[in-house]
Amino acid sequence: MTRRGAVLFVDDEPGNLELFRIQFDGAFEVRTAGGGDDALEILGREPIDVLLSDERMPGMTGVDLLARAVTRWPDTVRVIVSAYSDSPRLLQAINRGHAHEYIVKPWDKAELAACIERGLAVAERRRALVALASLGELYAQDTGEQYDTAHVIGDRGGLQAVVAIARRAAQADATLLITGETGTGKELIARLVHDASPRAQRPFVRVNCAALAEGVLESELFGHEAGAFTGAHRLRRGRFELAHTGTMFLDEIGELSPKVQAALLRVLQEKEIERVGGSSPIRVDVRVLAATHRDLRRMVRDGQFREDLYYRLAVVPLHVPPLRDRRGDVRPLVEHFLAKHGPRIGKRASLSAEVHDYLDAYAWPGNVREVENLVQRALILAQGPELTVEDFAVSIEDPPRPRPAARAGDGATLRDDLKDEERRRILDALERCQGNQSRAAEQLGMPRRTLVERLRVYGVTRKRKE
Repeated sequence: MTRRGAVLFVDDEPGNLELFRIQFDGAFEVRTAGGGDDALEILGREPIDVLLSDERMPGMTGVDLLARAVTRWPDTVRVIVSAYSDSPRLLQAINRGHAHEYIVKPWDKAELAACIERGLAVAERRRALVALASLGELYAQDTGEQYDTAHVIGDRGGLQAVVAIARRAAQADATLLITGETGTGKELIARLVHDASPRAQRPFVRVNCAALAEGVLESELFGHEAGAFTGAHRLRRGRFELAHTGTMFLDEIGELSPKVQAALLRVLQEKEIERVGGSSPIRVDVRVLAATHRDLRRMVRDGQFREDLYYRLAVVPLHVPPLRDRRGDVRPLVEHFLAKHGPRIGKRASLSAEVHDYLDAYAWPGNVREVENLVQRALILAQGPELTVEDFAVSIEDPPRPRPAARAGDGATLRDDLKDEERRRILDALERCQGNQSRAAEQLGMPRRTLVERLRVYGVTRKRKE
Protein backbone atom coordinates (compact mmCIF):
# COMPACT_ATOMS: atom_id res chain seq x y z
CA MET A 1 0.00 0.00 0.00
CA THR A 2 1.19 3.52 -0.69
CA ARG A 3 1.40 5.99 2.16
CA ARG A 4 -1.83 8.00 2.06
CA GLY A 5 -4.75 8.74 4.33
CA ALA A 6 -5.10 8.72 8.11
CA VAL A 7 -6.41 5.63 9.93
CA LEU A 8 -7.46 5.56 13.60
CA PHE A 9 -7.50 2.18 15.37
CA VAL A 10 -9.29 1.98 18.75
CA ASP A 11 -8.83 -0.93 21.18
CA ASP A 12 -8.59 -1.22 24.95
CA GLU A 13 -5.86 -3.90 24.69
CA PRO A 14 -2.36 -2.34 24.36
CA GLY A 15 -1.08 -5.49 22.63
CA ASN A 16 -3.56 -5.07 19.78
CA LEU A 17 -2.65 -1.39 19.39
CA GLU A 18 1.04 -2.27 19.19
CA LEU A 19 0.40 -5.07 16.66
CA PHE A 20 -1.60 -2.69 14.48
CA ARG A 21 1.20 -0.11 14.54
CA ILE A 22 3.84 -2.74 13.68
CA GLN A 23 1.83 -4.11 10.76
CA PHE A 24 0.61 -0.86 9.19
CA ASP A 25 2.73 2.08 10.28
CA GLY A 26 4.50 3.21 7.12
CA ALA A 27 1.65 2.12 4.87
CA PHE A 28 -0.47 5.11 5.97
CA GLU A 29 -0.76 7.61 8.82
CA VAL A 30 -1.51 5.48 11.87
CA ARG A 31 -3.34 6.85 14.90
CA THR A 32 -4.30 4.71 17.90
CA ALA A 33 -6.54 5.23 20.93
CA GLY A 34 -7.17 3.09 24.00
CA GLY A 35 -10.84 3.99 24.33
CA GLY A 36 -13.82 5.85 22.95
CA ASP A 37 -13.14 9.17 24.69
CA ASP A 38 -9.56 9.30 23.40
CA ALA A 39 -10.81 8.44 19.91
CA LEU A 40 -13.35 11.28 19.94
CA GLU A 41 -10.61 13.70 20.97
CA ILE A 42 -8.43 12.61 18.03
CA LEU A 43 -11.38 12.81 15.61
CA GLY A 44 -12.07 16.35 16.77
CA ARG A 45 -8.45 17.37 16.39
CA GLU A 46 -7.59 16.12 12.90
CA PRO A 47 -9.30 14.58 9.86
CA ILE A 48 -9.48 10.79 9.91
CA ASP A 49 -10.24 8.83 6.76
CA VAL A 50 -10.90 5.38 8.25
CA LEU A 51 -11.96 4.62 11.83
CA LEU A 52 -11.57 1.04 13.08
CA SER A 53 -12.83 0.19 16.54
CA ASP A 54 -12.97 -2.91 18.71
CA GLU A 55 -16.57 -3.82 19.50
CA ARG A 56 -16.33 -4.66 23.22
CA MET A 57 -14.53 -2.05 25.30
CA PRO A 58 -15.17 -0.84 28.87
CA GLY A 59 -17.14 2.36 29.10
CA MET A 60 -17.97 3.44 25.56
CA THR A 61 -18.32 0.41 23.29
CA GLY A 62 -17.12 0.38 19.71
CA VAL A 63 -20.70 0.40 18.45
CA ASP A 64 -21.47 3.48 20.60
CA LEU A 65 -18.32 5.18 19.33
CA LEU A 66 -19.27 4.66 15.68
CA ALA A 67 -22.83 5.82 16.33
CA ARG A 68 -21.48 9.08 17.76
CA ALA A 69 -18.89 9.43 14.98
CA VAL A 70 -21.45 9.09 12.21
CA THR A 71 -23.31 12.21 13.37
CA ARG A 72 -20.23 14.46 13.71
CA TRP A 73 -17.91 13.03 11.05
CA PRO A 74 -20.19 11.34 8.51
CA ASP A 75 -17.46 11.24 5.82
CA THR A 76 -15.16 9.05 7.92
CA VAL A 77 -15.37 5.39 6.87
CA ARG A 78 -16.22 3.25 9.91
CA VAL A 79 -15.21 -0.39 10.56
CA ILE A 80 -16.03 -2.65 13.53
CA VAL A 81 -13.39 -5.16 14.71
CA SER A 82 -14.95 -7.98 16.70
CA ALA A 83 -14.24 -11.50 17.89
CA TYR A 84 -17.95 -12.27 17.59
CA SER A 85 -19.18 -12.15 13.99
CA ASP A 86 -22.73 -13.07 15.03
CA SER A 87 -23.02 -10.35 17.67
CA PRO A 88 -26.49 -8.73 17.50
CA ARG A 89 -25.00 -5.31 18.27
CA LEU A 90 -22.49 -5.70 15.43
CA LEU A 91 -25.18 -6.65 12.92
CA GLN A 92 -27.35 -3.79 14.17
CA ALA A 93 -24.51 -1.32 13.61
CA ILE A 94 -24.10 -2.58 10.03
CA ASN A 95 -27.83 -2.40 9.31
CA ARG A 96 -28.18 1.12 10.71
CA GLY A 97 -25.27 2.40 8.67
CA HIS A 98 -23.07 3.13 11.70
CA ALA A 99 -20.43 0.75 10.33
CA HIS A 100 -19.49 0.13 6.71
CA GLU A 101 -17.73 -3.21 7.33
CA TYR A 102 -16.57 -5.53 10.08
CA ILE A 103 -13.37 -7.52 10.61
CA VAL A 104 -13.14 -10.65 12.74
CA LYS A 105 -10.44 -10.93 15.44
CA PRO A 106 -7.78 -12.15 15.38
CA TRP A 107 -7.51 -10.40 12.07
CA ASP A 108 -5.68 -11.54 8.98
CA LYS A 109 -3.24 -8.82 7.93
CA ALA A 110 -4.00 -9.10 4.21
CA GLU A 111 -7.75 -9.05 4.84
CA LEU A 112 -7.51 -6.03 7.13
CA ALA A 113 -5.22 -4.24 4.65
CA ALA A 114 -7.76 -4.80 1.86
CA CYS A 115 -10.53 -3.47 4.11
CA ILE A 116 -8.55 -0.32 4.86
CA GLU A 117 -7.76 0.16 1.18
CA ARG A 118 -11.47 0.03 0.36
CA GLY A 119 -12.15 2.56 3.10
CA LEU A 120 -9.44 4.91 1.85
CA ALA A 121 -10.84 4.74 -1.68
CA VAL A 122 -14.32 5.68 -0.39
CA ALA A 123 -12.87 8.50 1.76
CA GLU A 124 -10.92 9.88 -1.19
CA ARG A 125 -14.05 9.95 -3.32
CA ARG A 126 -16.02 11.69 -0.57
CA ARG A 127 -13.34 14.34 -0.12
CA ALA A 128 -13.66 15.17 -3.79
CA LEU A 129 -17.44 15.49 -3.46
CA VAL A 130 -17.07 17.77 -0.44
CA ALA A 131 -14.61 19.95 -2.35
CA LEU A 132 -16.98 20.29 -5.30
CA ALA A 133 -20.02 20.89 -3.11
CA SER A 134 -18.19 23.63 -1.22
CA LEU A 135 -17.69 25.39 -4.56
CA GLY A 136 -21.45 25.38 -5.01
CA GLU A 137 -21.77 22.74 -7.70
CA LEU A 138 -21.48 19.01 -8.37
CA TYR A 139 -19.68 18.20 -11.56
CA ALA A 140 -20.63 15.86 -14.35
CA GLN A 141 -19.00 12.71 -12.99
CA ASP A 142 -20.69 13.16 -9.61
CA THR A 143 -24.21 13.32 -11.04
CA GLY A 144 -23.68 10.63 -13.63
CA GLU A 145 -23.87 13.05 -16.58
CA GLN A 146 -21.03 12.80 -19.07
CA TYR A 147 -19.77 15.92 -20.81
CA ASP A 148 -19.00 14.47 -24.21
CA THR A 149 -18.83 16.29 -27.52
CA ALA A 150 -22.58 16.03 -27.97
CA HIS A 151 -22.86 18.87 -25.41
CA VAL A 152 -20.65 21.14 -27.49
CA ILE A 153 -22.67 23.28 -29.87
CA GLY A 154 -20.49 24.76 -32.57
CA ASP A 155 -19.70 24.78 -36.26
CA ARG A 156 -17.00 22.58 -37.71
CA GLY A 157 -14.63 25.48 -38.38
CA GLY A 158 -14.88 27.00 -34.88
CA LEU A 159 -15.50 25.24 -31.62
CA GLN A 160 -15.45 21.73 -33.06
CA ALA A 161 -11.86 22.28 -34.20
CA VAL A 162 -10.95 23.14 -30.60
CA VAL A 163 -12.77 20.06 -29.36
CA ALA A 164 -10.88 17.82 -31.79
CA ILE A 165 -7.54 19.09 -30.46
CA ALA A 166 -8.74 18.78 -26.86
CA ARG A 167 -9.77 15.15 -27.32
CA ARG A 168 -6.37 14.27 -28.77
CA ALA A 169 -4.54 16.11 -25.99
CA ALA A 170 -6.68 14.41 -23.35
CA GLN A 171 -4.90 11.09 -23.83
CA ALA A 172 -1.56 12.58 -22.77
CA ASP A 173 -0.96 13.91 -19.26
CA ALA A 174 0.30 17.33 -20.34
CA THR A 175 -0.99 20.60 -18.93
CA LEU A 176 -3.40 22.65 -21.05
CA LEU A 177 -3.87 26.40 -21.13
CA ILE A 178 -7.36 27.31 -22.34
CA THR A 179 -7.78 30.96 -23.35
CA GLY A 180 -10.81 32.91 -24.49
CA GLU A 181 -13.24 35.62 -23.48
CA THR A 182 -15.53 35.22 -20.50
CA GLY A 183 -18.52 33.02 -21.27
CA THR A 184 -17.08 31.22 -24.29
CA GLY A 185 -17.11 27.77 -22.67
CA LYS A 186 -13.57 27.30 -21.33
CA GLU A 187 -14.72 25.21 -18.37
CA LEU A 188 -16.75 22.95 -20.65
CA ILE A 189 -13.61 22.28 -22.70
CA ALA A 190 -11.71 21.47 -19.49
CA ARG A 191 -14.40 19.00 -18.44
CA LEU A 192 -14.32 17.40 -21.86
CA VAL A 193 -10.56 16.93 -21.57
CA HIS A 194 -11.01 15.31 -18.16
CA ASP A 195 -13.83 13.01 -19.31
CA ALA A 196 -11.86 11.91 -22.37
CA SER A 197 -8.71 11.22 -20.34
CA PRO A 198 -7.58 8.11 -18.42
CA ARG A 199 -8.41 10.09 -15.26
CA ALA A 200 -12.11 10.30 -16.13
CA GLN A 201 -13.22 8.27 -13.10
CA ARG A 202 -11.10 10.29 -10.68
CA PRO A 203 -11.89 13.70 -9.10
CA PHE A 204 -12.36 16.86 -11.16
CA VAL A 205 -11.73 19.80 -8.82
CA ARG A 206 -12.24 23.43 -9.88
CA VAL A 207 -10.80 26.52 -8.22
CA ASN A 208 -11.58 30.07 -9.29
CA CYS A 209 -8.31 31.89 -8.65
CA ALA A 210 -9.98 35.31 -8.96
CA ALA A 211 -12.55 34.63 -6.25
CA LEU A 212 -10.15 34.27 -3.31
CA ALA A 213 -7.60 36.56 -1.67
CA GLU A 214 -3.94 35.49 -1.84
CA GLY A 215 -3.71 34.07 1.69
CA VAL A 216 -7.00 32.22 1.40
CA LEU A 217 -6.18 30.90 -2.07
CA GLU A 218 -2.83 29.50 -0.89
CA SER A 219 -4.57 27.62 1.92
CA GLU A 220 -7.32 26.41 -0.44
CA LEU A 221 -4.82 25.05 -2.95
CA PHE A 222 -2.23 23.52 -0.65
CA GLY A 223 -4.00 23.11 2.70
CA HIS A 224 -2.65 24.13 6.09
CA GLU A 225 -1.40 22.60 9.30
CA ALA A 226 -3.14 23.13 12.63
CA GLY A 227 -1.91 26.40 14.14
CA ALA A 228 -0.46 27.69 10.87
CA PHE A 229 -2.34 30.97 11.35
CA THR A 230 -5.05 32.48 13.51
CA GLY A 231 -8.18 30.40 13.13
CA ALA A 232 -6.40 27.29 11.80
CA HIS A 233 -7.62 25.04 14.60
CA ARG A 234 -7.11 21.79 12.74
CA LEU A 235 -5.23 20.34 9.80
CA ARG A 236 -6.92 20.89 6.46
CA ARG A 237 -6.12 19.22 3.18
CA GLY A 238 -5.97 21.50 0.17
CA ARG A 239 -7.51 21.14 -3.27
CA PHE A 240 -4.42 19.51 -4.72
CA GLU A 241 -4.65 16.70 -2.18
CA LEU A 242 -8.36 16.34 -2.90
CA ALA A 243 -7.61 16.13 -6.62
CA HIS A 244 -4.95 13.42 -6.14
CA THR A 245 -4.95 11.03 -9.16
CA GLY A 246 -7.49 13.32 -10.86
CA THR A 247 -7.66 16.71 -12.57
CA MET A 248 -7.33 20.23 -11.17
CA PHE A 249 -8.96 23.03 -13.17
CA LEU A 250 -7.53 26.44 -12.27
CA ASP A 251 -9.89 29.04 -13.66
CA GLU A 252 -8.72 32.66 -14.07
CA ILE A 253 -5.07 31.62 -13.71
CA GLY A 254 -3.97 35.13 -14.70
CA GLU A 255 -5.09 36.45 -11.30
CA LEU A 256 -2.45 34.53 -9.30
CA SER A 257 -0.07 36.56 -7.14
CA PRO A 258 3.70 36.12 -7.63
CA LYS A 259 3.91 34.06 -4.42
CA VAL A 260 1.23 31.58 -5.50
CA GLN A 261 2.71 31.47 -9.01
CA ALA A 262 6.01 30.27 -7.51
CA ALA A 263 4.24 27.64 -5.42
CA LEU A 264 2.27 26.40 -8.44
CA LEU A 265 5.45 26.17 -10.50
CA ARG A 266 6.89 23.85 -7.86
CA VAL A 267 3.82 21.61 -8.06
CA LEU A 268 4.18 21.31 -11.83
CA GLN A 269 7.93 20.68 -11.66
CA GLU A 270 8.31 18.52 -8.55
CA LYS A 271 4.82 16.97 -8.28
CA GLU A 272 4.69 17.86 -4.59
CA ILE A 273 3.14 20.47 -2.32
CA GLU A 274 3.71 21.86 1.14
CA ARG A 275 0.81 22.80 3.37
CA VAL A 276 0.81 26.31 4.80
CA GLY A 277 2.74 26.10 8.06
CA GLY A 278 4.15 22.69 7.15
CA SER A 279 7.70 21.58 6.47
CA SER A 280 7.25 18.15 4.87
CA PRO A 281 6.59 17.85 1.12
CA ILE A 282 3.55 15.81 0.07
CA ARG A 283 3.57 13.99 -3.25
CA VAL A 284 0.54 14.59 -5.47
CA ASP A 285 -0.45 13.10 -8.81
CA VAL A 286 -2.63 15.77 -10.42
CA ARG A 287 -3.15 16.87 -14.00
CA VAL A 288 -3.50 20.65 -14.22
CA LEU A 289 -5.78 22.42 -16.69
CA ALA A 290 -5.73 26.23 -16.57
CA ALA A 291 -7.93 28.89 -18.14
CA THR A 292 -7.87 32.65 -18.44
CA HIS A 293 -9.45 35.52 -20.35
CA ARG A 294 -6.24 37.52 -20.04
CA ASP A 295 -3.35 37.76 -22.52
CA LEU A 296 -0.69 35.87 -20.56
CA ARG A 297 1.98 36.52 -23.18
CA ARG A 298 1.57 40.25 -22.66
CA MET A 299 1.56 39.75 -18.90
CA VAL A 300 4.86 37.87 -19.22
CA ARG A 301 6.35 40.74 -21.23
CA ASP A 302 5.09 43.22 -18.63
CA GLY A 303 6.57 41.21 -15.77
CA GLN A 304 3.16 40.33 -14.29
CA PHE A 305 3.32 36.58 -14.92
CA ARG A 306 6.25 34.19 -14.63
CA GLU A 307 7.62 33.13 -17.99
CA ASP A 308 8.67 29.68 -16.72
CA LEU A 309 5.18 29.09 -15.31
CA TYR A 310 3.58 30.19 -18.58
CA TYR A 311 5.53 27.60 -20.58
CA ARG A 312 4.76 24.93 -17.98
CA LEU A 313 1.04 25.65 -18.37
CA ALA A 314 0.91 26.13 -22.13
CA VAL A 315 2.23 22.75 -23.19
CA VAL A 316 -0.97 22.46 -25.21
CA PRO A 317 -2.55 25.90 -25.79
CA LEU A 318 -6.23 26.02 -26.76
CA HIS A 319 -8.07 29.18 -27.75
CA VAL A 320 -11.86 29.23 -27.65
CA PRO A 321 -13.06 31.84 -30.20
CA PRO A 322 -15.74 34.37 -29.18
CA LEU A 323 -19.25 33.92 -30.46
CA ARG A 324 -19.02 36.95 -32.76
CA ASP A 325 -16.33 35.06 -34.71
CA ARG A 326 -18.56 32.00 -35.15
CA ARG A 327 -21.91 33.45 -36.09
CA GLY A 328 -23.10 30.12 -37.39
CA ASP A 329 -23.28 28.87 -33.80
CA VAL A 330 -25.92 31.36 -32.64
CA ARG A 331 -28.96 29.57 -34.03
CA PRO A 332 -27.96 26.06 -32.88
CA LEU A 333 -27.18 27.48 -29.42
CA VAL A 334 -30.54 29.23 -29.19
CA GLU A 335 -32.34 26.03 -30.24
CA HIS A 336 -30.30 24.03 -27.72
CA PHE A 337 -31.16 26.32 -24.79
CA LEU A 338 -34.82 26.45 -25.81
CA ALA A 339 -34.94 22.65 -25.59
CA LYS A 340 -32.99 22.69 -22.33
CA HIS A 341 -34.93 25.33 -20.39
CA GLY A 342 -38.36 25.21 -22.03
CA PRO A 343 -39.60 22.10 -20.15
CA ARG A 344 -38.24 23.40 -16.84
CA ILE A 345 -39.98 26.75 -17.25
CA GLY A 346 -43.08 25.02 -18.59
CA LYS A 347 -43.12 26.53 -22.06
CA ARG A 348 -42.56 25.09 -25.52
CA ALA A 349 -41.76 27.99 -27.79
CA SER A 350 -40.57 28.48 -31.34
CA LEU A 351 -38.72 31.30 -33.05
CA SER A 352 -39.76 33.17 -36.15
CA ALA A 353 -37.37 33.97 -38.97
CA GLU A 354 -37.46 37.60 -37.86
CA VAL A 355 -36.17 36.67 -34.39
CA HIS A 356 -33.36 34.57 -35.86
CA ASP A 357 -32.30 37.50 -38.06
CA TYR A 358 -32.41 39.82 -35.05
CA LEU A 359 -30.23 37.50 -32.93
CA ASP A 360 -27.81 36.93 -35.80
CA ALA A 361 -27.19 40.68 -35.96
CA TYR A 362 -26.43 40.96 -32.23
CA ALA A 363 -22.76 41.16 -31.13
CA TRP A 364 -23.14 38.81 -28.08
CA PRO A 365 -20.52 40.43 -25.82
CA GLY A 366 -21.35 37.86 -23.11
CA ASN A 367 -20.82 34.96 -25.54
CA VAL A 368 -22.53 31.61 -24.91
CA ARG A 369 -23.40 32.48 -21.31
CA GLU A 370 -25.37 35.49 -22.55
CA VAL A 371 -27.23 33.35 -25.10
CA GLU A 372 -28.41 31.02 -22.35
CA ASN A 373 -29.45 33.87 -20.06
CA LEU A 374 -31.40 35.68 -22.80
CA VAL A 375 -33.19 32.51 -23.87
CA GLN A 376 -34.29 31.84 -20.29
CA ARG A 377 -35.55 35.42 -19.85
CA ALA A 378 -37.38 35.35 -23.17
CA LEU A 379 -39.12 32.11 -22.21
CA ILE A 380 -40.22 33.62 -18.91
CA LEU A 381 -41.47 36.86 -20.49
CA ALA A 382 -43.14 35.32 -23.55
CA GLN A 383 -46.91 35.57 -23.67
CA GLY A 384 -47.47 33.19 -26.55
CA PRO A 385 -46.04 30.01 -28.10
CA GLU A 386 -43.79 31.98 -30.44
CA LEU A 387 -40.98 34.15 -29.05
CA THR A 388 -40.89 37.63 -30.52
CA VAL A 389 -38.14 40.18 -31.03
CA GLU A 390 -39.60 42.17 -28.13
CA ASP A 391 -39.15 39.18 -25.77
CA PHE A 392 -35.41 39.32 -26.41
CA ALA A 393 -34.96 43.09 -26.91
CA VAL A 394 -36.20 43.91 -23.40
CA SER A 395 -33.14 42.16 -21.93
CA ILE A 396 -30.52 43.51 -24.34
CA GLU A 397 -28.80 46.72 -23.27
CA ASP A 398 -27.40 47.53 -26.72
CA PRO A 399 -29.78 45.84 -29.19
CA PRO A 400 -28.85 45.53 -32.85
CA ARG A 401 -30.26 48.37 -34.89
CA PRO A 402 -32.16 47.72 -38.10
CA ARG A 403 -30.10 48.62 -41.12
CA PRO A 404 -32.48 49.42 -44.02
CA ALA A 405 -29.72 50.05 -46.51
CA ALA A 406 -31.55 50.14 -49.83
CA ARG A 407 -30.30 48.07 -52.73
CA ALA A 408 -30.02 50.06 -55.92
CA GLY A 409 -32.78 49.40 -58.35
CA ASP A 410 -35.47 47.63 -56.36
CA GLY A 411 -35.42 49.21 -52.88
CA ALA A 412 -34.77 45.91 -51.11
CA THR A 413 -33.30 46.07 -47.58
CA LEU A 414 -30.19 44.40 -46.22
CA ARG A 415 -32.45 41.90 -44.47
CA ASP A 416 -33.91 40.96 -47.85
CA ASP A 417 -30.39 40.42 -49.16
CA LEU A 418 -29.58 38.16 -46.22
CA LYS A 419 -32.76 36.16 -46.75
CA ASP A 420 -31.97 35.75 -50.44
CA GLU A 421 -28.45 34.60 -49.61
CA GLU A 422 -29.74 32.13 -47.00
CA ARG A 423 -32.33 30.74 -49.41
CA ARG A 424 -29.70 30.32 -52.10
CA ARG A 425 -27.32 28.49 -49.76
CA ILE A 426 -30.09 26.18 -48.54
CA LEU A 427 -31.08 25.29 -52.10
CA ASP A 428 -27.43 24.69 -53.04
CA ALA A 429 -26.98 22.38 -50.04
CA LEU A 430 -30.12 20.43 -50.91
CA GLU A 431 -28.91 20.10 -54.49
CA ARG A 432 -25.53 18.75 -53.35
CA CYS A 433 -27.22 16.31 -50.96
CA GLN A 434 -29.80 15.20 -53.56
CA GLY A 435 -32.68 16.44 -51.43
CA ASN A 436 -31.53 14.74 -48.20
CA GLN A 437 -32.51 17.30 -45.55
CA SER A 438 -30.51 15.72 -42.72
CA ARG A 439 -27.25 15.87 -44.66
CA ALA A 440 -28.02 19.36 -45.94
CA ALA A 441 -28.70 20.60 -42.40
CA GLU A 442 -25.40 19.11 -41.25
CA GLN A 443 -23.50 20.88 -44.02
CA LEU A 444 -25.23 24.16 -43.20
CA GLY A 445 -24.47 23.79 -39.49
CA MET A 446 -28.10 23.96 -38.34
CA PRO A 447 -30.55 21.50 -36.75
CA ARG A 448 -32.77 19.65 -39.24
CA ARG A 449 -35.91 21.13 -37.70
CA THR A 450 -34.52 24.62 -38.31
CA LEU A 451 -33.89 23.73 -41.96
CA VAL A 452 -37.46 22.44 -42.32
CA GLU A 453 -38.77 25.67 -40.81
CA ARG A 454 -36.68 27.79 -43.20
CA LEU A 455 -37.96 25.79 -46.18
CA ARG A 456 -41.51 26.41 -45.03
CA VAL A 457 -40.86 30.15 -44.66
CA TYR A 458 -39.32 30.34 -48.13
CA GLY A 459 -42.09 28.25 -49.66
CA VAL A 460 -39.73 25.52 -50.86
CA THR A 461 -41.35 22.11 -51.22
CA ARG A 462 -39.31 19.00 -50.57
CA LYS A 463 -37.95 17.42 -53.71
CA ARG A 464 -38.19 13.67 -53.73
CA LYS A 465 -35.42 11.67 -55.31
CA GLU A 466 -36.41 10.17 -58.61
